[in-house]
Amino acid sequence: MSARPYNTEYAKITDIDKYFEVRGMEMIFIGEELHVYIPMRYEVYQLLDISDTVTTLGIVDLVINNTYRAGLALLSSIEIDPDEISYLTVDSYSYVVLTLTKGSRFICRTDIVKDKSIVYAMFMEFITRGKWLHIFDYDAIAGLFDQAKAMCDASFPVDHAILEVIYSHLARDPKNISVQYRHTDMSGDFEMIPLRSVSYATTSTTSRLMGSYFNDALNAALVSPNEEHHPFEDLLR
Repeated sequence: MSARPYNTEYAKITDIDKYFEVRGMEMIFIGEELHVYIPMRYEVYQLLDISDTVTTLGIVDLVINNTYRAGLALLSSIEIDPDEISYLTVDSYSYVVLTLTKGSRFICRTDIVKDKSIVYAMFMEFITRGKWLHIFDYDAIAGLFDQAKAMCDASFPVDHAILEVIYSHLARDPKNISVQYRHTDMSGDFEMIPLRSVSYATTSTTSRLMGSYFNDALNAALVSPNEEHHPFEDLLR
């Protein structure tokens, strides 16, 4: 999970409608002050463009009136017209921070431009590379791709239950990432490991040694020996 880009503990809210007003094809911020935190890594997928306005993937972190925080998870690019643009790096995670004041355009055009490449970018960034934003709750991450067809016009023929299995396998106890989060009391934070992690995402000694980064995989196999039987390994024996 990415580091939280601020030290203050803001109250988390899910209903942010009262802070925005749709005027024609624009969505206007009507609160006092809004900070939008956008991962700079979106540039890798051509989903972040900074000029007079900022066009970004609509999965961002919002801090409203220096009091509340909320996560926005739109599977679409949005154009924001900020009053100020700054940059922030926290624990190797870089963000562009947009500041808006009352009357600023939060979304310059509310019509959706469907982009199929967004689904690929999200899968690579969040699942394969494990670079999840801290705005996602454990119970909410399974629904991330539910709107892929409607908002991106992308075919995503994967059953929702399969995604839940993947997420439950990748979510770990931050105190010991070899332990899956669902095997804890689930009262604290969780850490998401990359799907491609040969040290922790694999479940058998053979799959570790046959993957990439052999040295890391060998160390993981020695430090955390597998105690379960796997049909393929039983066949090799």
